Amino acid sequence: MTETQISIQNLNVTYNGNHALKNISVEIPKKQITAIIGPSGCGKSTMLKCMNRLIDMTDNVTFSGKIIIDNEDVFDKKTDIINIRKKLGLLAQKPTPLPMSIYENVAFGPRIHGVKKKLVLDETVQKCLAITGLWEEVKDRLNSPASQLSIGQQQRLCLARGLAVEPEIILCDEPTSALDPVSSQHIEQQLLKLRKDYTIVIVTHNIHQAMRLADYVIHLYLGELVEHGPANDVFENPKEERTRAYINGTMFSDLKIDKEVDLKGNICPYNFVLAKQALHELSKGKVLKLVVDDPLAVTEVPRGMEADGHKVMSVKQINKTDWEVVIQKKE
Repeated sequence: MTETQISIQNLNVTYNGNHALKNISVEIPKKQITAIIGPSGCGKSTMLKCMNRLIDMTDNVTFSGKIIIDNEDVFDKKTDIINIRKKLGLLAQKPTPLPMSIYENVAFGPRIHGVKKKLVLDETVQKCLAITGLWEEVKDRLNSPASQLSIGQQQRLCLARGLAVEPEIILCDEPTSALDPVSSQHIEQQLLKLRKDYTIVIVTHNIHQAMRLADYVIHLYLGELVEHGPANDVFENPKEERTRAYINGTMFSDLKIDKEVDLKGNICPYNFVLAKQALHELSKGKVLKLVVDDPLAVTEVPRGMEADGHKVMSVKQINKTDWEVVIQKKE
């Protein structure tokens, strides 16, 4: 029987009047990769933020329910949030190396938690860089600024930095969305290796990535838990028609598109600016379809549109380089 690492019980989250998560109850298995899938705006990242209490940093938010990790309720007022966040490493969508050397980036966490011996720090830095496949690439320039690394290397450095504080769980919020295909493959390979020692929870828009990585799947839609279970069961024989439609990319196939804009060749923030201009030309409730090939636009355009109050209906990959984003203008 699979052991549970995270137990989510009757989780509700509301912010700015938006009921982002609606009575979610699900068990996340230990030392497996769990993929949280669903269209943009369905509550995937919100669920992730609840697990390590980053949800506290969201304005006008209320939440209720329980998230049990190691027999401790994350939401309990007596819970040590610093200790919880130490257990749950976070790999964000954008690499965020600290403005210091490669070595000091990895040593930063252990230093904060009281490790002072250089020999111990040296061993930790080498071990974590080796785990993420970065040691051989940077061992001769550990004192160089982390900012000199490529974006893909920076993301692996951020993963190494998270591992240095010895977490039990790794949370990944669209960890490859800003990376090129080769760098994305590197990150996926590292996650597959790490699952034997860590519980990994990954939020992804990319259904193909979920199929490659996941042992367990949670499907959210408009804040509701649609379906969950072992990846093979969910992907090969989904119980819910909404899950089948999302996996096959047909969920919004019959949606009337009022305007279509090809933004291929543009990069963020120009993608977002051009998308806003196109949406401005439409009347309330009308639907805009965008085609983008900038990986950053896959997450940033939907996030920006949601922040402006519009509804992101669908985000799906249509070929190796291009993505389709469908947005409904706010009423």
